[in-house]
Amino acid sequence: MRISTLQSFNKGLNSIMDNQSQVSKTQQQVSTGRRVLTPADDPIAATKILQLQQDSALREQFGKNMTGAKGRLALEETQMAGITENLDRLKELTIQAGGGGVNISDRQAIAFEVNVILEATVDLMNSKDAGGEYLFGGFKGNTQPFQKNENGRYDYAGDEGQRFISIASSTTVATGDNGKKLFVDVKASDNTFNTQVNPTNGGTGVINPGFVVDQEEYDKLYPEDLIITFNPETAISPPGPNYTVRQASDGRVVEGVDNRAFKPSDKVIIAGLELKISGKVQPGDEFLVNSSEKQSLTDTLYRLKDGLNSLEDIPVDSEALKNLLANTLENLDNAQASISQIRSEVGARLNVVENTEAQAADIDLVSKEVLSKISDVDFAEAVSRLSLQTFLLETAQQSYAKIQNLSLFNRL
Repeated sequence: MRISTLQSFNKGLNSIMDNQSQVSKTQQQVSTGRRVLTPADDPIAATKILQLQQDSALREQFGKNMTGAKGRLALEETQMAGITENLDRLKELTIQAGGGGVNISDRQAIAFEVNVILEATVDLMNSKDAGGEYLFGGFKGNTQPFQKNENGRYDYAGDEGQRFISIASSTTVATGDNGKKLFVDVKASDNTFNTQVNPTNGGTGVINPGFVVDQEEYDKLYPEDLIITFNPETAISPPGPNYTVRQASDGRVVEGVDNRAFKPSDKVIIAGLELKISGKVQPGDEFLVNSSEKQSLTDTLYRLKDGLNSLEDIPVDSEALKNLLANTLENLDNAQASISQIRSEVGARLNVVENTEAQAADIDLVSKEVLSKISDVDFAEAVSRLSLQTFLLETAQQSYAKIQNLSLFNRL
């Protein structure tokens, strides 16, 4: 068999290149610690490695979500615990205000502490999370949920949304609760109401939250809503500010409250309710009194403070005070029950996050072991193979050198 010089040279060169490629690949495996460097090395293993890496990245993101959820839920639980402690103190003050021998001066001193606790409680209700968003604002994380209006009452400016976050492929958990559910929609002890200024009013008058001074009288009206309308000053003699109260459903005038003279310092007593309208009013201005079976926590505290400050040591006011304190205690109990229920739900969510976190850690450990077996190089085997391949490369190089000397030109 005849072999041309070109064939012998090419064969030797190809042998060197093949051995050099194998040595280079093994060296790269040893240096990187990876057995599968390209999909061509092991297509099946490469597919499994890619899937395991994607699963690991997803678990890493879920881990970040769980860390954020735990922080937000723990903060919510802490704030609710602080509010619960405030309510315990308020119940003590309410009982103290109803004690024998307590006069209006004593009650006004108690009202001062009630107001301090009210403001501290609102601060907790307006807490922010680590990201700077309001904890109890629902989806409106950048809007302060409880805002004080002109008459001192706190309005809820958030929404009823509840945020959820994924902590596993098929598991989501709520990371907060809106303030309306927690602190506004609290079941009232008795039929109650809330007040509102008609936004189209031309004057600067405001109406306070008020409180019930005669529950039986108000129960006769409930659930009717009322509209307080200011009439032209010429409607009474001598002319001056005056108002009429009508039922919202049919416009009928409430008995005895038609063209009643008005002074900003006067109490407005309607159907067992005591209200105060202050500021400058104009003819046509309206103030709304809406019946409700719920009473916000802030309204409960505001009404307690207002009653302690204004109800005097006279028989009529004493009965109103007794009714106010009894309702306040029950409303505080209802508020605590509402908060306690949400706290238990928060605890359950934290348990879900912690259990999911532990399960994810176990899965991640197993996944890393499987990934290591598939992708990591066996260093003992690789080093041994590298030695063999290096020897074969050197042999090929030496053989090539000798083949070069077999040319006839070397004999001429």
